[in-house]
Amino acid sequence: MKNTMIKIISLTLLLSMSACISYASFLDFPETNNLENLNLISATQVFDINGQLISKLFEENRIVVPISNMSPYVQQAIIANEDTRFYNHFGIDPIGVLRAIVVNIRTGSLVEGGSTITQQLAKNMFLTQERTFIRKLKEALLAIIIERKFSKQEILQAYLNQIYFGEGAYGIEAASQMYFGKHARDLSLAESAMLAGLPRGPNIYSPYVDVNAALERRAVVLASMVKEGYITEQEAELAKTEPIKLAGKKKRVVQASYFLDYIANELVGRYGANRVYKGGLKVYTTLDIKQQQAAEAVLGQLQGAVLALDPKYGYVKAMVGGRNYEESQVNRVFTEVRQPGSAFKPFLYAAALNQGLTANAVIVDEPVNFNGYSPVNYDKKYRGPVTLKKALRWSVNVVAVKLANQIGIDKALNLAKAMGISTLTPEDNNLAAALGGLTQGTNLWELAAAYTAFANGGVLSKPVTILKVLDENDQVLEEGRVVQQSVLKPEIAYILTDMLKGVLQDGTATPANLGRPAAGKTGTTDNYETAWFIGYTPDILVGIYVGNDNRQPAGISGTEVSALWGKMVSKIVSGTPPTDFIIPPNVITGIPICANSGKLAGPGCKETEYSAFIRGTQPIAADNRAKILPAPGEPQPQQPSQQEQRQQPFWKWPWSRLPSF
Repeated sequence: MKNTMIKIISLTLLLSMSACISYASFLDFPETNNLENLNLISATQVFDINGQLISKLFEENRIVVPISNMSPYVQQAIIANEDTRFYNHFGIDPIGVLRAIVVNIRTGSLVEGGSTITQQLAKNMFLTQERTFIRKLKEALLAIIIERKFSKQEILQAYLNQIYFGEGAYGIEAASQMYFGKHARDLSLAESAMLAGLPRGPNIYSPYVDVNAALERRAVVLASMVKEGYITEQEAELAKTEPIKLAGKKKRVVQASYFLDYIANELVGRYGANRVYKGGLKVYTTLDIKQQQAAEAVLGQLQGAVLALDPKYGYVKAMVGGRNYEESQVNRVFTEVRQPGSAFKPFLYAAALNQGLTANAVIVDEPVNFNGYSPVNYDKKYRGPVTLKKALRWSVNVVAVKLANQIGIDKALNLAKAMGISTLTPEDNNLAAALGGLTQGTNLWELAAAYTAFANGGVLSKPVTILKVLDENDQVLEEGRVVQQSVLKPEIAYILTDMLKGVLQDGTATPANLGRPAAGKTGTTDNYETAWFIGYTPDILVGIYVGNDNRQPAGISGTEVSALWGKMVSKIVSGTPPTDFIIPPNVITGIPICANSGKLAGPGCKETEYSAFIRGTQPIAADNRAKILPAPGEPQPQQPSQQEQRQQPFWKWPWSRLPSF
C-alpha cells in the first residue's frame, strides 16, 4: 500500500511539475544557468539612532571551492543528515513529501516540509524565506529544473559552498577554517559530522556556543552515516571519542559588539540566518554611538556591565556586556543574575508610599531582632529616629527591614514583579529581601528597565532596540514600537525620585552629583561581591554593575560605582541644558523637614532636608527644639540648593540661614 501511494505521488508530481515547468517564465523564475554564480546580496547594515553606520552585521565569510577539495566524509555526512535519497530523487523526494504530509496532518500544523538538498539550494540561492504556497511551488519547480540542468555532484558542490554553518561562515571551506583552522579537504570524519550537524541550528549546535550540544548533534549525524552505510559502527564509535579542537574565534574589533550580537540574535529569530547575514537589510536601531563610546570607556579593567536607556521611551542608547569583547562574548547585561543589594530598596520605599506613608515618616534606627534575624547597617552605627528620606539616601539597613516588617515585604515584591523583575521566587518573601537579599537576584536589563518607571512619572518603558528594518529594496519589514505600562501613580514616582535625589546630593552617591537634577541608588552586596548604581536624569537612565565572573570580591562599593556613573553621564549630558523632573499638579516640593523628627524644620533642627509631598499630607507642626551642634563625624546641616529654595513658598524659606548683608 505504501509503495503504491509513493508511486502515485511520484507520478502526480512529475506530471504536474512537467506541466508547470513549461510556464516557468509566467511564475517569474530566476535564471539557473550557472550554479557557481551564487548571486550574493550585500551584508546587513546597522545604523544608530542618528543614522550613523555602526557596522555591517557579520560580513559574509565565504570561500568557494570545488567538490574535489572537500572531504568525502563531509559530503556523506551532509547527505546522511539532510537528504538520504539525494542520489535517487529528481529534485523532490516523494517519500519525504509523504512523511511530511503525515506528520503535518498529525500535528495539525506545518511542522515538516520534506525539502531535499536541491530544494534548499533553490530556496537559498534564488528565492526568499517567506512561508507561502507560491514560494513552496517555485522551490519545487526550481529543484526539478536544477536537477535537469546539472549533475548531482554539481548540485552538491553548490549546496556545500552556499549553506550557512554559523559564526558568520558560509560554505564548507569557510566553516572548516572558522571551527578547525583547516581546509575542507582535510576534515576528519568526526569534524565532518560536527559541521554537517550545524545547518539545522547553527546558533544551537555551534561548539562555540554549547560544546555538549555540538557533541550530541555529532553523534546523531554519525548514527545516520552508519544507517546509510557510509561508515561502520566501529568507525562511528571511534569518531565519537575524538575531542573537538577548535581554532578559536577570530578577533572582531567593532564598536557596540555586545549590542550587535543582541540585534543579530533578535533578527535571526524573526527572519532566519540567511536573510540577516546576506539579505542586504538596513537596520535602524536606538543606539547612540556617542553614548556607547562613553559606556565602553567607563569599566576600564573592572568586570561588569553597563546599560543606558531613554526612560521616556525605553530606547537602549548604550549596551556594554563586559570589559572586553575579545576576552569574552558573554553579555552580562542579561546573563549575570546577581543580588541587587540596596539597589532593590526603591521598590520597598515606593511600596511604602503606596501604603500612604510620607517621606517624613520616622522610623528609629536601632538594634532589632526579628525571630533571630538582626540586620546591621553598613557602617555598624545607629542613628536613632530618622525620616524615610534620610534612611533611603544613607541606605540605612535597619530602617529598611523595619519598614518591610511594617508594610509587609510582599508589597515590595509584588511591585517589583509588576515592574518587570521576573526572577523573584516565593522564597523571597522574607525580610532579608528588603536589603536585596534575594534567592536568585536580578540582571541589569530588568533592574534598569524597572527604574524607568521612577524616572518617567510612574510609566514603565520596556527596552526597545530596533526602530525599523528595511529589506534590500528599502521596503519596511518592521517598525519598532514603544511598549509602556503604568505601574505607579505619578505622585508616588515623583516623591520617590525626590527622595533618590538626596542620594546624589548628600547620601551614598555624592560622587555621581552632576550639578543638575538626577536621582539614583547605590547597592553593595556582602563581601563586596557585586556593586551597583542605577541613576537617572529626566532624559537618560544608566545602570552599572561591577562584579567578577567567579564571584570573588570585586573590592568596590556602590559609592565607587556611582563615581563611574558620574564620569560617564557627565560626558553624555555635556553641552545640553539641564531639565528637571515634571512635578505632578497635586505635589508640593521643597518643604524643609527636620531629618530626625519629621516635623517642619525649626531653628533648633540640627539637620534639615527638603522633601516633596502630595498636597495636604505635608506636616504642619514645627520642630522647635533648641539647636544642637552635630557630633563629630555626623553629617553637617544640609543647605538647600538655589533651585530647592526657589521651589519653596517664600514664607517657608529658611531666612535664618541666609547670610547677613
